[in-house]
Amino acid sequence: MGNFAYPILCEENYNLNYDRGIYKKMRDALGRRGESLFDLLITEFHSDAGPIFKPQFLGEKWQYVDFIVELVGAGSYIPYFFVQVKTTRQGYSKKDKRLKVKVEKESIIGIASYLAPTYIVGIDDIQEVGYLVSANGENSKSLSSLSTNFPINKQNREILWHEVNNFWSQYSRKNLVSQFSDQQWR
Repeated sequence: MGNFAYPILCEENYNLNYDRGIYKKMRDALGRRGESLFDLLITEFHSDAGPIFKPQFLGEKWQYVDFIVELVGAGSYIPYFFVQVKTTRQGYSKKDKRLKVKVEKESIIGIASYLAPTYIVGIDDIQEVGYLVSANGENSKSLSSLSTNFPINKQNREILWHEVNNFWSQYSRKNLVSQFSDQQWR
């Protein structure tokens, strides 16, 4: 009879795999909380008319972005921007009070490659606050912390709305002349 190799089931191997599974579940739960907090922060009512943004979660299959966010009330076109959300419970750096989140170089280059306004949002899960930083190619290095200069508040939401609207307003509304047009649809 041939020799077969069987995995060794011992307490050490079980605990290692169990710990990895727990870590992944905790990381996934933290990520989901951060995405929910971002949705909540960005859709706060700006006035009695309601929120000025309409976010849509893109799901886990998108490599570099978590949300596409449309501007509400822009007029005859719908400006939008992309967001990658990073969530932490690690707090802030002592020196600069920066949020301790990690963003890999590949992610920064990837999100900046979109031909639309792009941002990284850092979420402090404990304090339930978020901070916004441009990711439009200004920097292509990895980050170990994120600036807290731009909290997601009423003032910065309004500045963001105008920044994104101004970006899209420079493009005249041109209709694509498609090879796939339905000649009976008029």
